[in-house]
Amino acid sequence: MGQVNACYRELGAELRRRREAANVTPVMIAEETGWSRSKISRMETGHSSISAVDLVFYLAACRNMRPEQREGLLEFCQTAANNEGYWLSPRDEHSQSSLNSLIFHESGAGRRISYEPFLVPGLLQTPAYARTRIVRGVAHMTRDVDETVGIRMKRQAVLNRRSPGEFVFFVHEQALRTQAVHPRIMHEQLLHMVLMAALGHVTLRVVPAAREPSTFGGPISLFEFPQNDPLLYMDGFLTGVFIERCDVVDDYFRYLIPELRAVALGPEDSRALVAKLADEYDRKSPLDVQVEQQGQPEWRCLPRSS
Repeated sequence: MGQVNACYRELGAELRRRREAANVTPVMIAEETGWSRSKISRMETGHSSISAVDLVFYLAACRNMRPEQREGLLEFCQTAANNEGYWLSPRDEHSQSSLNSLIFHESGAGRRISYEPFLVPGLLQTPAYARTRIVRGVAHMTRDVDETVGIRMKRQAVLNRRSPGEFVFFVHEQALRTQAVHPRIMHEQLLHMVLMAALGHVTLRVVPAAREPSTFGGPISLFEFPQNDPLLYMDGFLTGVFIERCDVVDDYFRYLIPELRAVALGPEDSRALVAKLADEYDRKSPLDVQVEQQGQPEWRCLPRSS
């Protein structure tokens, strides 16, 4: 069982990131505050709770931090202290939705299980596919498109680490039959998924529309950690929700995951279906060509084969 909630782990990592960005060392923090090096280490690694007072002293020792930056961290510190078992992902002027928070928890997990009903999972997206999705939400973003695409691609580095852990992707068939702007984008995207699914630590399972015509709700990710409690992430339009309450997270493992496993195609059949759909996008219809020539970005679904 985890000794400190996931909020404090994320808060500690953010403190360290900001300290390093300010070119301040732990020794300098210790000299400024009178704290021991071990206290600073526990704060930055999430192995102890952080009071609002300690946070203020820490940030003051980092120097040159704008008031609005301190304010956001103080709010998140209060969220961690409340320990309600769930929280909205923090946002600031440098973040796009909850991507930064998601990357942090995702990178520390030993096993990740996700379900995507509408889109290709972010960890499996190609740059072109990611760009089409990001551009559609540009009015709600605080980063520019190129920077956000870059962050999403860097996020995928977790798949290629020396000890990457296990990744299980459940993807509803309708997410694969949706055409984004240009059929070549989907052709490339689905081929990339086939290649990624061949990796030993990656499992791709498609939930066929014939077996599950609707969906099991919105996109979710479940993270299991070697030394901490599991965490549930529910992705929303403008932000995400992290849930750490054991009873809620356990219900997802107890009910949703077995149902997904029961209806989803096996890994080999899933790869075969994705490859088949990639070929269908490669042989685009006259309607696809017309949309391309008109230059009108839109989403449509390929019909299911009989």
